[in-house]
Amino acid sequence: MLECLVIGDSIASGIAQSRKKCVEIAEVGIDSTKWSKKFSLDSRVSSPYKVVVISLGTNDWKIDNLSNNLADIRDKIKGEMVVWILPSWTIKPEQRKRVELVASRYGDRTLDISNKVGYDAVHPKDMSAYSEIADQAFRPRLK
Repeated sequence: MLECLVIGDSIASGIAQSRKKCVEIAEVGIDSTKWSKKFSLDSRVSSPYKVVVISLGTNDWKIDNLSNNLADIRDKIKGEMVVWILPSWTIKPEQRKRVELVASRYGDRTLDISNKVGYDAVHPKDMSAYSEIADQAFRPRLK
């Protein structure tokens, strides 16, 4: 079993930069539809991992298929612990609700990063913020 996988958008990429040993499948500016089309058949997605961190939804402007896209992606993932980074509640409240819904359906954790974001209210303010987010995401779940 591999240690960790970080998938998604630019937030995922920043988290992966602070966890160099993780497999990273992320692209800046990507939405869930494009991520699924581009990466869902990648064998690294369906490999077993101890921890999987997902950051998707923030770049989804059309939300009609967001829940289905996220669920389709989640169906392919084999992680002992899966953590979803929540989109901004001030800028993307509907996307955030959809991420929370999918995470809840699978019994996954969610992580609110709003106290770490910078001027754009979306992205963490600097690499130390990304590192702190990674520390929280990879912290074992309390029982």
